[in-house]
Amino acid sequence: MIIIKIKGGLGNQMFQYAIAKAFSLETKRPFKLDISIFESYKLHNYGLHHFNIQSNFYLPESIWKIRLKKLFHKVVFYNEDHHAFNFNPNLIQTKSDILFLEGYYQSEKYFLKYEKEIRTDFEIVSPLKQQTIETVAYMQSVNSVSIHFRRGDYIGNPVHETDNTTYYKDAIQLIESKIEHPVYFLFSDDIPWVKENFTSNFETHFVDFNDASTNFEDLKLMASCKHNIIANSSFSWWGAWLNSHANKIVIAPKKWFNTEKVNTSDILPENWIKL
Repeated sequence: MIIIKIKGGLGNQMFQYAIAKAFSLETKRPFKLDISIFESYKLHNYGLHHFNIQSNFYLPESIWKIRLKKLFHKVVFYNEDHHAFNFNPNLIQTKSDILFLEGYYQSEKYFLKYEKEIRTDFEIVSPLKQQTIETVAYMQSVNSVSIHFRRGDYIGNPVHETDNTTYYKDAIQLIESKIEHPVYFLFSDDIPWVKENFTSNFETHFVDFNDASTNFEDLKLMASCKHNIIANSSFSWWGAWLNSHANKIVIAPKKWFNTEKVNTSDILPENWIKL
């Protein structure tokens, strides 16, 4: 049995689900999702129910029950926070009857072998708004480029608020050197700020018809664009990763955090452009 603690925003939840599903397929063991944190977690809601996923939930047990299980089974607890943030190739080799996983596991290397299955699981099953459906159709008809600006709880955060003053300028310049007549679709948790600060000579659409309760629709829209400029955000990471266009260009900030203490070398896929 593999048990993964689900926490954080939707992008983080997707990484956590992906490693559990991949490990389950690789080791031929069932897995369950521990979503107990959302009983008291105020910043984000559980969001994986919008996808075509397996929803077997783990009900947290008392310490004495877990200790009892240890008498008859090999139980291993692995918390990524106590190890390196980068990809751990040895984790899949962990010998246990029950493996508890906690962390973020932000690397496709954990699940790339099962890319087809992960993509199938992350197909959205919740109904989409008509405006989303119409926007997806239009994105398919033009040289669409998503641009994601992550603000919200990043502002003032000493780890997450990186200096992106030149990043977006350089990324847009690169896109316009490679793509003829790009059409920009802008996403953010602070659309008013984006409207005040973003200018372009090309057609631009501000995607302002979703909120936290329908953020899965923004994910669908990002993935429907032909190219992506992402923020240092797991949310737009997944928007770009789920983009299935064969010739897509994905541009990502090479500075993911404001600290050198965290090894982020495995977060971005090798074929993405880092600026």
